[in-house]
Amino acid sequence: MVEIAVNLNARSVRDMVDRAVRVADAGAARLGVWDSPVAVPECWTTLGVLAGRTTLPLGVTVTNPVTRHPVVTAAALATLAEIAAGGVFLGIGTGDSGVYNLGRRASTLADLRAYVRCVRDLLRTGRHGDLALDRVPDRPVPIIVSAHGLAALETAAEIGDAVIVGLGFSADVVAAVTEVVHRVADRTGRDPVPLWWNTGSFSVDDDPDRARAAGGWLLAAHAHHFARSGLATKAVPVEYRDPIAALGASYDLSAHGRQPEDAKRRYVDTAIGLGVWDYLCDRFLVAGTPAQVHDRIEALGERGVTRLETSTSVRGVDDLVPILNLFQSTLKLS
Repeated sequence: MVEIAVNLNARSVRDMVDRAVRVADAGAARLGVWDSPVAVPECWTTLGVLAGRTTLPLGVTVTNPVTRHPVVTAAALATLAEIAAGGVFLGIGTGDSGVYNLGRRASTLADLRAYVRCVRDLLRTGRHGDLALDRVPDRPVPIIVSAHGLAALETAAEIGDAVIVGLGFSADVVAAVTEVVHRVADRTGRDPVPLWWNTGSFSVDDDPDRARAAGGWLLAAHAHHFARSGLATKAVPVEYRDPIAALGASYDLSAHGRQPEDAKRRYVDTAIGLGVWDYLCDRFLVAGTPAQVHDRIEALGERGVTRLETSTSVRGVDDLVPILNLFQSTLKLS
């Protein structure tokens, strides 16, 4: 069975609600909202509104250790848990647009580890060292850790209840990710952590070339994320590292999630010109005719990629709903 979790990004809470209702009715596994205050409505306010409109699990995908004190994050989760019928989760990573667009830097993996430990203790017992939280949720809050490199993946597999994999899902990447996760499980005595594979978004069109062009601008966002922290731990072949770094350098992070159409076309042209278009499409993109997208998701499932994480753009909701209808699934978090 293929499960599809959906991250909502829109310019207004009204649009967030509309998208949430549509994708929930179509069979999304869970719903998350971005924590990127420059680009989208504030995450916890939006989640409070969504709690009254859906019974799916709700959470933020993803926040970071930089912009909020851990007690503030734990309190937000505990409060949301009081009204969210489907339960709540915390998605967290070291920080991307939500951090950089505020003039800050991503946290270290050590800081991420400490932050997750603190929030988890507060949610379970109401205490962590000298910190305290008066309200504790009456059911567990899963913490899903985002990882865009193999070193980050190792940390995420150690501390997370699940992992959002931002490394892509080509066959070689799946093999590398699986090896890391099983190695961590062997070392820690845990079961291998559940993996959610980030796709950016689906792009569907009766013209397959047009579908790839429409969704292909996201490859620049992946390249930027990779290049910012170095490509050595990203499972990128040596011959592609410099051109991927160049593609990443062309990406305007200040417009993350709301890129103008001319910029999207420029990113596609840049990827093609640098010779990394086919490689990155295979690694990150789910695009094509409805039948091709269906077959692509089925093939990923056979590869072991059975949980997909995707976002909604303006057009993306219309692309996503029929795909969700084909892969009806609901993940209950406990």
